[in-house]
Amino acid sequence: MNSSRHIRNLTPLYCLHQAAYFFAIAAIGAFAMTYLLHQGFDAAQIGVILASTSILSCVLQPLIGNYVDKTSTSVLLKLIPFCLVTTLVALSFIELFALPKMITGALYIVGHLTFSITIPLCNSLCAYYAQHDYSIDYGAGSGVGSLSFSFASLIFGYIIANLGTSAMMLTALLFVAVQLLMMARYPKIQPAPRRAREGRRTEDSLSIPAFCRRYRLFMLTMLGVMCLAACHSMAENFLIQLFTRIGGGSEHVGIALFLACITAAPFLLFFERIQRRINVTVLLRLSGFFYVAKALLLIFAPSIVSIYLIELLQTFTYAFLYPSLYYLVLRRIRPQDMAKGQTLASAMYTLGTAMGNSLGGVVIDGFGLNIMLLLAACIACTGTVLINTTISHQDIAA
Repeated sequence: MNSSRHIRNLTPLYCLHQAAYFFAIAAIGAFAMTYLLHQGFDAAQIGVILASTSILSCVLQPLIGNYVDKTSTSVLLKLIPFCLVTTLVALSFIELFALPKMITGALYIVGHLTFSITIPLCNSLCAYYAQHDYSIDYGAGSGVGSLSFSFASLIFGYIIANLGTSAMMLTALLFVAVQLLMMARYPKIQPAPRRAREGRRTEDSLSIPAFCRRYRLFMLTMLGVMCLAACHSMAENFLIQLFTRIGGGSEHVGIALFLACITAAPFLLFFERIQRRINVTVLLRLSGFFYVAKALLLIFAPSIVSIYLIELLQTFTYAFLYPSLYYLVLRRIRPQDMAKGQTLASAMYTLGTAMGNSLGGVVIDGFGLNIMLLLAACIACTGTVLINTTISHQDIAA
């Protein structure tokens, strides 16, 4: 029965997959503003494109997770390549053809959306292999991904400056294609055990409304996570305004993000071991307090160096929060609902970042940078209270 287990160590493959994803998303996501400006869009239009991507992602992730739970985990090995091929086609069309702006915007939404959806699906895939005793280290993959993103940010800045945004996008698409090749290296998933009692599948895997009813405390915890994600995006995505007011520029933003990612990477690399000694519930509790502290410290940051130092808190904010979600879902959600749990957790985090981006820009325009950061601290405080009051209690089966 267990002869297929422990045959391969999937951690190297998973780490390479994460490295390729985060390298590509640095271009497709982090440099979206720069790329779309070059395509002729103004700031307002870009805001609509990015907001649409985030909203659709939040809607589709749980629906896809529900579909996986209702059918078989084996469909992940088809869904992920399908999303990657769609990304390649959509974004390649933008580069290869002179298209109307409306079509270009729609294709960018499709490409960005399908690519971003692959990461929660890969989390579900990782959870499947871990539950079936394959050696696969989620934390190491997150750490390698963080390192990849940090170096990609510097490299793409150089590529844009010297070769243009098209060269940046073509480089990113190369890494998307690499992921497509890597998908063929994952072991095949046997669907038979999941379909053994087909008549009971509807009962075994909950619908999304039933999931939310059964896991009420979990969903409240995710609401707190959404608040922390909003604070994260409000603090990170408006760094240019922070640096500008103290005499800095975009180069300092790149350095700050690079330092933040490099600092968090060692913790993420060893997260698998760390979470065995420190319960992820403790890390999630603590992350909220550090998010509040970070937002408040940024209000009073007097110099470029001080912002660099504050960015070093990334280990205690993002690195405490994001990988902990994966392990929390593993511990709190039944295997029958695992894909749904992973995608819902990812969707709540995505919704939080979208809320932070839109709210942050509006508040800065209307009330200024300090009020925006103060609001970010208040939102993080709300999230911290929600997490600390709900996370210690497990949902009981109805």
